[in-house]
Amino acid sequence: MEPKDSPNRLESCVGHSVKKHRNARDLTIVELSKISGVSSAMISKIERGQVSASLSTLDALAQSIGVPIANLFADTVERKEVSFVKAGAGIEVRRVGSTYGHSYTLVGRSEANGQHLECYVITIRDTAAGQPLFQHPGIEFIRMITGQLTYRVGGDSYLLEKGDCLTFDSEMPHGPVALNTQSVEFLTIIVTP
Repeated sequence: MEPKDSPNRLESCVGHSVKKHRNARDLTIVELSKISGVSSAMISKIERGQVSASLSTLDALAQSIGVPIANLFADTVERKEVSFVKAGAGIEVRRVGSTYGHSYTLVGRSEANGQHLECYVITIRDTAAGQPLFQHPGIEFIRMITGQLTYRVGGDSYLLEKGDCLTFDSEMPHGPVALNTQSVEFLTIIVTP
């Protein structure tokens, strides 16, 4: 594949895609030529990124291979950020709440369109000290995984049990009020501008 700033990057990406889809269909260049009506020499040059094929030529190849023409351009699109974390994995993070007995495990994060998203699994054990209140820009979502917790948002408190969800404007003061079981674990998703 050509470097991102190469003048032939588009042709190389499209050619690689044509070859990939042709091979997936178990077609030789000669067989694809017969089906599509595009010469074998032209298909070879396209696959090597040596020519800039017309849309009608690419459409004929795409139809013959059995994919939408847009699939031939998929590798030309800039990749967006993706986060994948296997079960039981994640990154231990020290945050303000850590001083109150909160254990934070970062399990996902992404940035797109001016938005920042972070996903944490938070564990609080009976050793939690104090009742921390947090306040930050954005929106927060909590889903209880295990245990029972009384959680405050603004002037209201909510009893959260396994499977319960809570969504709120995180600029309001919020945080755990009481740990009603020996430990709790919950998923929290924070979206900030």
